[in-house]
Amino acid sequence: MFNLPHSGIPGAAFPAVPSQASAAMLAVLHQFRATERLPSPDMENLQFRQLEALLSHAVRVVPYYGPKLSVAGFIPGKPVTAELWQRLPVLDRAQVQEAGTQLHARELPAAHGSVATATTSGSSGRPVTVRKTALFQFYWQCITLRDQEWQERDLGATWMAILRDDQRTDPAMQKPLRRTSSWGDPIATVYPTGPGLFLDYRTAASELLDIILQERPTYIVTFPSLLRELVRESQASGLLPEGLREVRTTGETLRTELRELIVAAWSTSKETPLRVSEIYSTAEAGIIAVPCREENSLHVQSEGVKLEILRDDGSPCKTGEEGRVVLTSLHNFAMPLIRYEIGDRAVFGPACRCGRFLPVLAAIPGRARDMLTMPDGQHRFPYYAHNTMMQVDAIVQHQVAQTDLDQVEIRLVVRRPLTVTEEAHIIGAATRGLGGAHKVQLVYRSEILRQASGKFAEFVNEFENPPTPS
Repeated sequence: MFNLPHSGIPGAAFPAVPSQASAAMLAVLHQFRATERLPSPDMENLQFRQLEALLSHAVRVVPYYGPKLSVAGFIPGKPVTAELWQRLPVLDRAQVQEAGTQLHARELPAAHGSVATATTSGSSGRPVTVRKTALFQFYWQCITLRDQEWQERDLGATWMAILRDDQRTDPAMQKPLRRTSSWGDPIATVYPTGPGLFLDYRTAASELLDIILQERPTYIVTFPSLLRELVRESQASGLLPEGLREVRTTGETLRTELRELIVAAWSTSKETPLRVSEIYSTAEAGIIAVPCREENSLHVQSEGVKLEILRDDGSPCKTGEEGRVVLTSLHNFAMPLIRYEIGDRAVFGPACRCGRFLPVLAAIPGRARDMLTMPDGQHRFPYYAHNTMMQVDAIVQHQVAQTDLDQVEIRLVVRRPLTVTEEAHIIGAATRGLGGAHKVQLVYRSEILRQASGKFAEFVNEFENPPTPS
């Protein structure tokens, strides 16, 4: 699908002459079309070329890195090699918190622009505040444009975001829906678009669904956990969204079971089933991976971030092997986070048949806070018979919490009391799914709160990460 960009010169509609801001993004997007087809060794060489500039800056003006990079053998002006890179220490969240302003650059290249701050949601249990430059934001915009190009979306259609709307300062008095004339930056900076809709998630699922049914958006972006609530509400009412082509998830892991449920529940045509995709991003590193349209494979955005998956001993994982995610943002000179372990776990997958050589993430099983502690002290991913709970239509919302070494709670919000048979089925399936080493009990609640950002923790380990008192 060809999209004609805005023209920065009146009367020059076609071919368009983009404005300076649009032209810069389109120029980088043009490079992306070539680099995504580069063999892995060539891409790594380009990454190391950029990392040499980042490390030279860090060793000179970032107090935390000066001695550490020198001890590892880094010499400004010398090429960064794979061997040198492996000698650089891994940085974890606790060290970022302890280092504080020692990670802040004392000066920046002027062309990198202004500096803004962002704070993580703390889903790992250790919130971190990051400083980021306008240049960092620019590359985020370019990757967003690439995602749009890959997905071939109809830019004249309606885009709806169901997230937290901070402009809605009084939810009791202000309606949850806000209309915009376009999809917003960066898409609308470059291309003409249809209208945008911003729906504040701080609204009952039944009301959110009513608005979706009325507005009939073509595209929706929201959290997986909220989609689960909306699908349950839809199934209970028998009402399906019409005209919906794609649901994009963000902020949380999209489970395979939920993807399949959404496709089955909301696809109105077997010939063109609803597309359900996800984007992997963090406050610290920006957009990490986006899917291709051909296979929905989640491709690492190697032009903006170097992603490693490491074993516990620090060696690289092989394809199909789960390990710790370690990231380096290539362009954030305000607060370089070099080989930063964010607390996520992931698995590299085989090459995608789409023809792009960008690495594929086969799975992002969870974050460190999301791991179940076994009675022997080992950790494992918390499989808890998710499908069983998805099949009980009376359940509006659920959360699984480890409250002690051998205790797990399944917290439920329900629209009607569960039968004894349903309760026994859920407890039995969860007990088996968790490995039989924990006592499982049901706890009913009127509401399960989200984090301030709107994200929702489907599983929480409160035994090792006690909740912060409110």
